[in-house]
Amino acid sequence: MDRASLPWRRPESLGALAAVWHLRLSGRRATRVGGGPGWLRLTLEAREDAAAPTHLFLLARAGAVMAWDDEAPLPRAWADALGWAPQKRLAAAQLLGCRLEAVSAPADDAILFFVFAEPDGRRFVLAHQFFGQRGNLVLADGDGRRLWSAHASPHPATLAAPPAPATPPPAGPDPATVAANCRELGPSLLGPLLLDEAFAEARTALRRVADAAQRLGVNLSRDLATADGGEAVRHAAETLAIHLHAVRRGTADIELPDAAGTICRLVLDPTLSPAENLDRLFQRARKAVRGREHIARRLAEAEAKQQRCRELLLELDGLADAEDPLAAVLAWRAEQAPLLGAGKRVVAGRREAPPEATPYRRFLVDERWEVWIGRNDRENDELTHKAAAPDDWWLHAQGVPGSHVVLRAGGHPEQVPRQALEKAASLAAQYCRARNSGLVPVVYTLRKHVRKPRRSPPGLAACTHEKSLMVPPGLMPGVVPLNAAEAGDPGR
Repeated sequence: MDRASLPWRRPESLGALAAVWHLRLSGRRATRVGGGPGWLRLTLEAREDAAAPTHLFLLARAGAVMAWDDEAPLPRAWADALGWAPQKRLAAAQLLGCRLEAVSAPADDAILFFVFAEPDGRRFVLAHQFFGQRGNLVLADGDGRRLWSAHASPHPATLAAPPAPATPPPAGPDPATVAANCRELGPSLLGPLLLDEAFAEARTALRRVADAAQRLGVNLSRDLATADGGEAVRHAAETLAIHLHAVRRGTADIELPDAAGTICRLVLDPTLSPAENLDRLFQRARKAVRGREHIARRLAEAEAKQQRCRELLLELDGLADAEDPLAAVLAWRAEQAPLLGAGKRVVAGRREAPPEATPYRRFLVDERWEVWIGRNDRENDELTHKAAAPDDWWLHAQGVPGSHVVLRAGGHPEQVPRQALEKAASLAAQYCRARNSGLVPVVYTLRKHVRKPRRSPPGLAACTHEKSLMVPPGLMPGVVPLNAAEAGDPGR
């Protein structure tokens, strides 16, 4: 249907709708106020001759700028798809207990005005704007001062004084017919729209996870093809072991025959004894083997995730034939939240409003050590130079952009075990540009050795006394997210 032909887009139809609503609804008290992003539901008390209250559904969303009244509530799946906010977080909850005094519409603009009055006489004006891509809902006080709006920068016409209720001219559309048309047309347009949005959101989430798994698989395949399995280092260690008695401390470079008689060139640390060099070579060989095994394991997991996404896409397409496709998609989306992320969160059949933002990403390592991670350049600056204590450990991926990471040491950095540092380093690797690599170098030092260069942009830091770790990115065992938003798939 052409948008311009909708009754909510024509001032003469809105005038008729305002007239019939003013006649039927004025004088009634608002007993409930609900809604969420871009929509409101106002429940008005029942008349003496009616068995049920009347619900006003006012929507200002892209593709759904409409209004209608009905005695029946929205289907639960529709309300879940639209998204609910707790009443205490709705600014329009100020209308609770107020009486609707008037409903009116200007003769030359697509706006409905609802005038409410508190028992003490204070007035509120709720303006429903129907023009524009997503319209708007604007709540103002009796003097036209904006108290709340569904979208930023409300049109000045929504803050103008509402016109007095008027009877539509006889030549105009029949008010009862317009109200019935809105009551039928609104749900018939909204239902398919919400279903399309739910399927699109689910497919987008699947595609995002599948694409990330594919990119990770490509990078890990490259890393696996080029990774040293430790054979060369182990061969050097075995050669050194054969001639250990003949090598003197302080030797930096030496050529020795291996067990087969082939000359092998060894590079040693002259500050270490031959036995210490031998231990270091064997340790490097074991670490290389572990790194290769870890890359292979992560590659298998990435390939399994891609296959799972392909299976889920077929499963999602099959939901179109369900008895209630919208409810089925929402239930499927909630079930797959561990893989796809929380998305639009639904709790107890209602969408939960986003939690209040907590500074920094927060994780708990080994049930003791708290790790804070900046989400952006501003938080990186604040975390490093204001929030962190001088004796906290500071970590950052080496040579690539990434988040600042602070491991809280409680004034005793020497008591933090190396294992905890490695797990914090893996988080630093996860929240950097190199997070799709098999292993990432991460530098760490005490926060007191980190400074902000003069006149440098936000997020830039320089450090001294640093050491480095080679770690795989991700959440290692024993690392638990403390922020609800980080409980899904981690990533920058």
